[in-house]
Amino acid sequence: MSPDFKFRSLSIEDSSWVTESWNDPEVAKYFMAYPRTEHDVKEEWIRKVVEEALEKTIVAELNGEPAGSVSVEPEKGRCRHVAWLGIFVRRKHWGKGVGSALMAKAIELAKGLGCRKLTLATTEGNERAIRLYKKFGFNIEAYRSEDTYVNGLWKKEYFMSLELAPCEPKFNGAGFPQSDEGSQFTNSNKQDSKVRQLMDSDLDELWRLQNCPESTKSSVKIPPITRKETQRWYERIRVKEGRFCYACFKSSQLLGYVQFRTGLLDAPNVYIEEIIVDVNRRPLETADILISAVKNFRERYGYRRIFTFIPQTSTIITKTLEKQGFKKTGALRNYYFIDGCYVDAEFYEYP
Repeated sequence: MSPDFKFRSLSIEDSSWVTESWNDPEVAKYFMAYPRTEHDVKEEWIRKVVEEALEKTIVAELNGEPAGSVSVEPEKGRCRHVAWLGIFVRRKHWGKGVGSALMAKAIELAKGLGCRKLTLATTEGNERAIRLYKKFGFNIEAYRSEDTYVNGLWKKEYFMSLELAPCEPKFNGAGFPQSDEGSQFTNSNKQDSKVRQLMDSDLDELWRLQNCPESTKSSVKIPPITRKETQRWYERIRVKEGRFCYACFKSSQLLGYVQFRTGLLDAPNVYIEEIIVDVNRRPLETADILISAVKNFRERYGYRRIFTFIPQTSTIITKTLEKQGFKKTGALRNYYFIDGCYVDAEFYEYP
């Protein structure tokens, strides 16, 4: 006889059992790096889910008791057809079909939200989870080498996806939206460029670049971007929270920027989240300068690796990454929608 599951939305009252589960060593091994207080869980995750509606989170109950949870978080902008999945099951309910029930519910929810692709991340060695994901048709498409420290060993992070609806038309390699044709790179040009932190006085230039239709095709952004959105983006750069941005200028003219974050002790890496260069103003040179700046940051502060993923059509940036010694480690297929085509997200890492 199959278990009788009931499903409901996550609520603030779930903070106690979620905290207990996240602090279970066997659950946390591949899920949460550090012990969490109930206040932390409530304020940093549950309240944001409930009040800001950034993601849809469902709780499965078995015999009237919470048994696990699954979240479906749709992406934005050029990736709005993609949703990210996160799931955990209380250890005392392992082996009772909770994971399968939650996965089926998540797929149903993602389809109802109009998503065409469901994506998740999992850690090498988490065989129980990987078997579950493969059971529902997920396949490994990309990975990050030695991304996470688990029980004395560095483990890969796998990225798995399930296509929920056809992603057509696919990019066929012709007519790159961002090309490097006509770009010139000289050392003399490089000398009059400067990398520094963004300042309040740079917001007009930042807003201009974030509204360049061609330049933003290396990101999820789709112009028009309002000044208020640019202001909020700028205010999220907080060093104490491990969020950084380097910007490249010629005089007061913004040529491009790279926004990145740093991981905690279990994943002491640098993660490039967005890189935009002005395709009309020395883009190859700017990309080279910005990638070099991030590599110097890694070396100066002792981080292990640099990870990023970029649309396959952003050849200015992908060629620069390859030139600077980055290795490609797969691609999330059809992750972006650019110029009427579905485009892969190519994964790169250094060293």
